[in-house]
Amino acid sequence: MSLSTGEGIQIAGIEVSDSMLIRLGWLLPLATVVTSMSMHAFSGNARAIPFFVSESDYPGPERIVFTTGLAITGVVVCFLAYRFSLMVEEQDSKWNRVSLFSGILSGLSLSVLAFANMYDALLLHSITTILVFVGGFIWGASMNKMHSNVVSQTPKLRKAGLWMTGLGILIMNLSLGIYIFWKRESLDLQDPQFEMLNQIQPAINIAAPAEYLLIVGLMVTLASIGRDLQSKV
Repeated sequence: MSLSTGEGIQIAGIEVSDSMLIRLGWLLPLATVVTSMSMHAFSGNARAIPFFVSESDYPGPERIVFTTGLAITGVVVCFLAYRFSLMVEEQDSKWNRVSLFSGILSGLSLSVLAFANMYDALLLHSITTILVFVGGFIWGASMNKMHSNVVSQTPKLRKAGLWMTGLGILIMNLSLGIYIFWKRESLDLQDPQFEMLNQIQPAINIAAPAEYLLIVGLMVTLASIGRDLQSKV
């Protein structure tokens, strides 16, 4: 395996270009999430509508799609974080080190999340979810900092993606936190996951769409970063 070839990586003698890695980095998770959520909803397994993305990691065909797609995506993100660190001019800068670390952290956490489903490993799932979302946001923000002087439409697109991500994280956590605090005396969060989620569904009605927003924001941010780096190369 070689991660430092001229225009991509080489695995078992097969070359994968940077442009292919970038497309995989945002298309694969987007297709995975849409497919697994659709299967979960139309199979009748959905507890309620809307539901969190991770609820589609449900025993059955949707779990196979969810786990496989996100586990592969995590590895791709790690490769991308490393390749992006080589493609910028400021390779020894503080921001490039932040970008590399946060990108690899996000990718590794995503691969763990793919197997740590919320039904059997809620604590680990929650921790890795936070690391994926926050790590992804920091990765995008640090890359945006290094490309703030690019004259094109992609910085505007990237900023829009970062705003979507940040707003999604804020709304999702605030809606859950405020509702649980407000209803703390009547909620029994020790119940099985299904019952717990049913109890906080009024908050999920706001938090789940916010999660969708932040995921789309991350995909937009990654796609715009890839476009800038490819145009430089």
